[in-house]
Amino acid sequence: MSHRIFACLLAAAMLMFTLCGALAEDGGEEQSERFVAPDLPEGAIPYDETHPELLDEDMLYCRSCILIEASTGDVLFEKNADEMMFPASTTKIMTAYIALQTADLENDVVTVSQNAIDMVPSGYQMTPFVAGERVNMLDIVSAMLVRSGNEAANAIAEHLSPDGTIEGFADMMNSTARMLGCSSNTHFSNPSGLQEDTHYVTARDMAIIARAAMQNKIFRDIVGMTSYDMPATDREDGGAGHPKRTIVGDTQIINPESDLYYPDAIGIKTGFTNAAGYCFVGAANRNGIELISVVLYSGDNRRYMDTIKLFDYGFTQVESISPESLYAESPRTITVTGFSPDDPYHGELTLGIRAVDESKDMVIVANRESIDRLRENFAQVSSVKWIEEFRAPINIGDVMGILTFFSEENGYAEYELVATRSVAAREDAPPTLEQIIAYTNADENPFPRFSPDLLVPPALVLIALILFIRFLKRHIRRKPKAPKLPKMPRRFVR
Repeated sequence: MSHRIFACLLAAAMLMFTLCGALAEDGGEEQSERFVAPDLPEGAIPYDETHPELLDEDMLYCRSCILIEASTGDVLFEKNADEMMFPASTTKIMTAYIALQTADLENDVVTVSQNAIDMVPSGYQMTPFVAGERVNMLDIVSAMLVRSGNEAANAIAEHLSPDGTIEGFADMMNSTARMLGCSSNTHFSNPSGLQEDTHYVTARDMAIIARAAMQNKIFRDIVGMTSYDMPATDREDGGAGHPKRTIVGDTQIINPESDLYYPDAIGIKTGFTNAAGYCFVGAANRNGIELISVVLYSGDNRRYMDTIKLFDYGFTQVESISPESLYAESPRTITVTGFSPDDPYHGELTLGIRAVDESKDMVIVANRESIDRLRENFAQVSSVKWIEEFRAPINIGDVMGILTFFSEENGYAEYELVATRSVAAREDAPPTLEQIIAYTNADENPFPRFSPDLLVPPALVLIALILFIRFLKRHIRRKPKAPKLPKMPRRFVR
């Protein structure tokens, strides 16, 4: 009997731990409906970790998901991505996005109202705050994202709403969603994600929102944190608020101590209600490739398992490459004139590449098919301006030309094409124009230097001209003159 009692107590303890974990993660409302974790469909093809590129919808536990490449928004994988779903606390991504876009993070102070606290069911205040507490905007946004503070979301909404109400802020959320290009299948009713029938999203739209939010550096920094040190606060009535505290999150995929840790993960936000199931919007970055995933209605750990499968699949579908690497696969080769007979490459010179502005890190991220097309058409997306004559001597490192690479997403970047080896000139080679100019400029004598050799060409021309004239005189006959007739004497007739 004692064993049965112990087993019952153990089961009860595990159930309480699970419920507390769900509450500590996101909070939510009291619901009579019991959450049932989804399972893989019968007959599903087993997932093979050694071949992540063979991902199939049936290998994922979630009801809806999507995976996009962050820089372009290109969709790499999707499953029921346009189905209306409950987002739970992933809603706070939109709340934070609006706050970071519109608030003065350094000087804006949010006063937590009693209403912001009362709107959160008892036991679901995750920070918690007290009525009248004054909190810096950056601190309260961080608490909302790291600890999923529901009252923090309400306080932010009241502070930023034009009319000071949650409903007014929800209108801002919906207007922002339309502005970002979300569909009519997404509608927000509150800033926290507490369950409401009129509060729903699609995985595709949530990816659009997350992509926009991740373009904000402050947002990126916050969602990558496992904890946040919040300074002490005060109260509106002048009293003490709360002493300095550390807000601890529990996003397992970014926690190095978790079995579900993914080294390339950089955030973003968890969510849970009975109706929404376990949700996770994630991001990962590997070698300059950034992916954003959305997993809706999955299991507790299974949402991370689904996310990792999506990330591993995405990194097999997308390639990251720089213009330097593209050029290096097929570098320019020029033919140098006037090279020494001892040159082992007979004047052939391969040019290396070097960025003009090393601080401008241009990376092309696209699917492998697009990268392959770029390789084949590199000459069409780049141009070269030659600045040196292809004539020996050439020293290693000499800049021969400037290559300009054009990218639709990243603008353009310039690179120097440099000699990868030295090319000696032949000893009897005539001077180049540059050498003649340099020699002339270095000569201090303002008058041209005299040399007997300078008289030879004009003398030869003069001799040839004299001989030609004599030839003409000798061979051209003169026209004979008409004989003169004698004058007749004048005669006078009388």
